[in-house]
Amino acid sequence: MFPTSSPLTSAISRSVVALVIATLPLLTGGCGGESRPKVSQDKLLALRQQSDEQRAREIGTAPDRVLDRAKAQYDQYKAGKLPNPPVIDILVISGGGDWGAFGAGFLKGWGRVPQTDPLARPRFAAVTGVSTGALIAPFAFLGDEDSLSRIENLYRNPKPDWVKQRGWLYFLPSNISLAEIPGLERELKSQMTPDMFKRIEDAGADGRLLAVSATNIDDGSPRVFNLVTEARRARESNNYDRLHNIVLASSGIPGVFPYRMIDNQMYVDGGVTGNILYGGRVQEADTIPAAWKQLYPDLPIPKIRFWVLYNNQFRPPPQVVEPNWLAIVQRSMETASRASSVTSVRHLIAMSQLSEEKYKADIEVHVASIPGDWLPPTSKPFDKQTMNALADMGEKMGADPKSWTNMLPD
Repeated sequence: MFPTSSPLTSAISRSVVALVIATLPLLTGGCGGESRPKVSQDKLLALRQQSDEQRAREIGTAPDRVLDRAKAQYDQYKAGKLPNPPVIDILVISGGGDWGAFGAGFLKGWGRVPQTDPLARPRFAAVTGVSTGALIAPFAFLGDEDSLSRIENLYRNPKPDWVKQRGWLYFLPSNISLAEIPGLERELKSQMTPDMFKRIEDAGADGRLLAVSATNIDDGSPRVFNLVTEARRARESNNYDRLHNIVLASSGIPGVFPYRMIDNQMYVDGGVTGNILYGGRVQEADTIPAAWKQLYPDLPIPKIRFWVLYNNQFRPPPQVVEPNWLAIVQRSMETASRASSVTSVRHLIAMSQLSEEKYKADIEVHVASIPGDWLPPTSKPFDKQTMNALADMGEKMGADPKSWTNMLPD
C-alpha cells in the first residue's frame, strides 16, 4: 500500500469524502455511475471455482520450474562445471506508491557491493512485486545495469500528468475513480515494450519466476500472475494490453486509480490483499524445502535466501493526530497497512524457521526498509524532490550490506 507522504494521504481523504457524499441524495440524486450486469450468487460461486482453477493452472508449475533450475545447477556443480552449489535467491518487492523510488534506488546501489561479499546482489531465481513493486519487479528480474537505471530514472522524474484529478466533481460516485493516470500509463507503455517482454520471456526460459499480485475485488481474492508466461502469451498474440493491464491493476489504488478488467473481472491494487508476495498462502507441504525433499529426497536442499525490499517504514515517526474523523481514519488505515506488512514478514521468518527445523534447510531472510525516523522534504504526492531524496537514500543504503536486517520493530 502507500506511506504517509504518498498519494494515499490525499487519496484516503478523497475516498472517505466520496463515501460520505455517496450517501447524500441531495448531491448525488441517488444515482451512481455506469453499472455492471447483475449476476446471481450461484453464478458468482461458479466463477470463483473457475478462477481458482485458472490460478492453479497459471502459477501452479512455476515453483517446480524454479526447483528444476536449481537441480540442473546442482548437477553442474557436481560435475565440476560450477564452482559453488546452487542458491535459490528470491527478491520480494513491496508496495509503497511514489516511495517506490527508494526500492529503485536501492537496487541500483546494491550493484556496487562487490561480488565477493556474501550480501552482493545475486541473479534472482524469483522476483515478486506488489503495487509499486509490480512496476519495479520486471526491471529487477532482468537485473542488468541498464534496466535498473531505467526504472530508477522513471521514479526520479515524475511527470505532472502521472496522476490527474477528474475535474471539479472528482468525488462524485458516478466516476469510476477519483483520478486518472494518463502520464503513468504512457510511461509504462514506453518502458515496458514488446522488446522488454521478449527479454523477460527469454530470461525466464530456464525456470526463473517473475510474479506480481493484483486483487480481484469481484471475487474478493488475490491473484498471482506469472509475467514470464504472460509475456509469451502477449508475443504469440501480438497483443500487450493484457500485460500492461496486469501491472496497472497491481498498482491501482482502489477508488483513486481506475480499476482494470482482466478476464471479465475487476482488479485493483495487489496491496489490498497483501503488501508483499512471498508464498504465505501456500500449504506447508508446498513450500520450497518440502517440495525439494519430495522431488529429490537424497539431495541436500539448496540454500534459500529471501530479500525483502520494503518501500515504506515499518514504524513511521509519531505524530499528533488532529481530533477529527478524517485524520483518525487516515492515520488508522496507514497504521493498519504497516501492521499487516510486519505480520507478513514475521510470518515469512516463522515459515523459514519451521522449514529449518523440519527439513534441516538453510534459509536466510534479509529485510531492508526506509528508516523509521526519515521525514520527506515535502508532503506533496509524486513530488520530484521527495522521490529523488528517496532514490538517493536507497542508493546509499543499497551499497551498504549493513542495510539488511532480520530484526523488525515490535
